[in-house]
Amino acid sequence: MADLGVLEDVPGAAPERPGRPGADPGLRPGRLRAERIPLLATAALAVAVPAVAALDLAVPGRALLALAFVLTVPGVPLVAGLRLPDPLLACSLAGALSIATALLTATAALLTGTWDPVRWAWALALVHLAATAWVLRRGPRTAGPGARAPGRPAARELRIRAVCAAALVAAVGLWWLAAGRVDLDAAGASGLIGVVGWPYLAALVLVAGVAAAQLVRRAPDGVVLAAAALVLALVLFAFANVADGAAGVPTGWRHVGFQRFISANEASFYGLDARASWPAFFAAAAQLVHLAGVADASAFLQLAPFFYNAAALVPLLVVARCVTGSGRIAWLSVFVYLGANWYQQDYFAPQATAFLLYLTVLATLLWSAAAAWRSRAADRPGGPRPERRRLRSLLAPLGRRPPLPAGLDAGRSVALEGVLLLLATAVVVTHQLTPVTLVLTLLVFVVTGYTRFRRLWLVVALLFVGWFSYGASDFWTGHLSAVVGDVGQVGANLDQAVTSRVVGDPTYQFMQQVRLGWSLVHVLLAVTGLGLILRRPDARLIALLAASAGSLVLLQSYGGEVVLRVFVFAAPLLAPLAAIALHRLLTWAPRGLPARRRQWLALAALAVVLTGYGAAGTATRGVNVSFERVSADDVRAARVLWANLREGDTVGLLYPAGAYPGDRYGEWSTVWLREERCELPPEACALTQLPRFVLLGRTQDAALTLVEGSAPGASRELADALLRSGRYEVVYRGADAQLLVLDGPR
Repeated sequence: MADLGVLEDVPGAAPERPGRPGADPGLRPGRLRAERIPLLATAALAVAVPAVAALDLAVPGRALLALAFVLTVPGVPLVAGLRLPDPLLACSLAGALSIATALLTATAALLTGTWDPVRWAWALALVHLAATAWVLRRGPRTAGPGARAPGRPAARELRIRAVCAAALVAAVGLWWLAAGRVDLDAAGASGLIGVVGWPYLAALVLVAGVAAAQLVRRAPDGVVLAAAALVLALVLFAFANVADGAAGVPTGWRHVGFQRFISANEASFYGLDARASWPAFFAAAAQLVHLAGVADASAFLQLAPFFYNAAALVPLLVVARCVTGSGRIAWLSVFVYLGANWYQQDYFAPQATAFLLYLTVLATLLWSAAAAWRSRAADRPGGPRPERRRLRSLLAPLGRRPPLPAGLDAGRSVALEGVLLLLATAVVVTHQLTPVTLVLTLLVFVVTGYTRFRRLWLVVALLFVGWFSYGASDFWTGHLSAVVGDVGQVGANLDQAVTSRVVGDPTYQFMQQVRLGWSLVHVLLAVTGLGLILRRPDARLIALLAASAGSLVLLQSYGGEVVLRVFVFAAPLLAPLAAIALHRLLTWAPRGLPARRRQWLALAALAVVLTGYGAAGTATRGVNVSFERVSADDVRAARVLWANLREGDTVGLLYPAGAYPGDRYGEWSTVWLREERCELPPEACALTQLPRFVLLGRTQDAALTLVEGSAPGASRELADALLRSGRYEVVYRGADAQLLVLDGPR
């Protein structure tokens, strides 16, 4: 039996072998029939979803069908027509192209005043059907040169799969038990890790054990590893939301409010929020809500973090395979990525959607670069050699044009560039910061000579400047100094992002420092991994890609979140580099140790490391759960508020927590009752400003206690004082929230 040190690629994930560009392999009839299934299934879906929406039928699972429509129409047949030799990359591009199309068509409908989600869905369905007919007529080909149809697993493999499946099902059961038993109200300064309970930790151990057992096998099973990665994503990213019965992160509820505004007014919310200048995500969410037949986008909030992380696994695996050169280490990097993702930028938000598109572009460019390098290296006697470090060799990549990847001809390469341009255009109209990172990434590939798409960075940069200048003029007009004021202010940007956030309760400060320490460990592992591959010819490319994400601190503080965004964009590269270092550490063993003992040692060490990554991810991600969560009681209080609001009303709050921004956006305004904002104590502020409603709750208390260092129970004391004053009465009171209304005229 082999140990982890054998760099043997996972079946089905092996790097493409050089071959004649454009060559189509001979595929067996059974394989061809199998490739027709997704084309025909998505064609049926493309017709069914707009038809059901047009008739407004109460079909079971309608919301899931609508989501599947957005993820597959029209990307599946369009990408199938490219005949990409890598099935994983094709799958990633199909989903990203469908999402990008939804973003762009929703934006076009909003800007042109042609808002009609059903008609636009029918238009996409027609494109999908036409592309499907064309691909079926040509005969679908997705396998690479030399690919063979997979055989049926042996009986022993099926038994191993059954055991692993049972362990993963048990892990999900333990996770569900933990979610039902956890008391999130007791999560204080230490965050989520202090209250998850033993069933949650047991679930992590089971998932880590299954993944480790597969990774030390001679031929790891990609199906089992994919299932383990999905279960780990569920355990890490859906726990708090499922336990609360509602979606956390109040900003996600604000995005629901934006969606409802667009649905009601068929226009963006200009003048109410700066994000109105990038309306693509909110408009697409409004169209999705209409197709799904649900009341609003809150139906998609609860499992959004799990969805975004699960969707990222496919392009992430492509990226990791290119960086590590090994399917085994690539799978290890997937689990490392999940355990290190504490940044919580994966809720129902534009940046999460734009990041998926960015990650797909990165995966495509790295796949093309890796395939091109292998093709060039195969023609060299003795294999690849490191490039000379002279000035001429440093400038040489600027004029280098890589060869076509094996299995891709010139025409399909141009079409692939068109797909990347469409993804980039969708990113430009979706999010403010992601296009900057995308331009830098594209430029790095040009400077290092690892892309044929040499002008793509310039086109995307012009699109970004054009949209920012005209489409986002409401955002920067009169505030240009604030937009460019942070450029070059590295120290101030870092201070806003790091130092100013480590405040409040001493235990809470310690947990924030744990976050910083865990991030530092992850970065040091990645730097070590980079050092291990420095002799590779593409090491400069990988290093510059990681550094380009870090350069964002030169440009913006981004409201104090720039370091978070740096980690988000660097994470797809940090994870495989860290996995390379971990692989080297985990495969070390004393000399003379028998092979079987080496394997068991590697298995135990890997299981411990993966469990540690899961526990560290839980601890660092859940630090703010006390005030970032939105309980079912918060939602009930917010719904009572929305039902009683009148246009022009004011709502008093101590802290932006809860579900309150999820409806009636723009019809009411906020009165902040904290002394720093009002310049009066909360009670005096409320009785002076007299907001019509005062919404208070446990999450506001937690934020004031942990972040501001206030005494516990501030919101409860304020509510009691306002009730004693006789000016307010209770409209709603629950375990976690209460709503007061002004009694009488202001």
